[in-house]
Amino acid sequence: MMKMYKSKLIKTALNEEGYLEKASPSFLNSKTKNAGYNNYTKYGRDYGWNGVYWCCIFVWWCFWKAFGNSSNELVLKTASCEIMRQHFVKKGKYGSKPKKGALIFFKVGTKPGANHIGLVYKVSGSTVYTIEGNTSAGNTVVDNGGGVARKSYSIGYSNILGYGYPDYDSKPLTA
Repeated sequence: MMKMYKSKLIKTALNEEGYLEKASPSFLNSKTKNAGYNNYTKYGRDYGWNGVYWCCIFVWWCFWKAFGNSSNELVLKTASCEIMRQHFVKKGKYGSKPKKGALIFFKVGTKPGANHIGLVYKVSGSTVYTIEGNTSAGNTVVDNGGGVARKSYSIGYSNILGYGYPDYDSKPLTA
């Protein structure tokens, strides 16, 4: 079952690739209409808090879209990357090994703790492949880039803090 759950989550996230944040709360369901830099997204609308940094909200939204209320068994409903990271640390579900379906936490700049997050959709050799919200294309972490993009990093990339491992086997989920 775990493989099916991870696949559903990853498919949900990858289907969002190319989504751009909006200049205002208009056309939130369109991938590209009304593009702007004011952090308005359908993810924030569905979360209940819009116009804020939304990388963690994007991750929550993907779980929520894939599993409905069952998503609460896997991730916190939080807009804070560091609070999400601490949730996995406290549960003993945090480590340094990338795995498909894991959350990847990044540190950018001088603020302590995690300030960007993504979802690992593939690991191959020494490369981890992610789908991230509120980022942009390229092979460096961008923590307020305005779109949903696939990215890749060397597993040893210095900005990676670690990985959170959702317990996909904890309970039957809506699949």
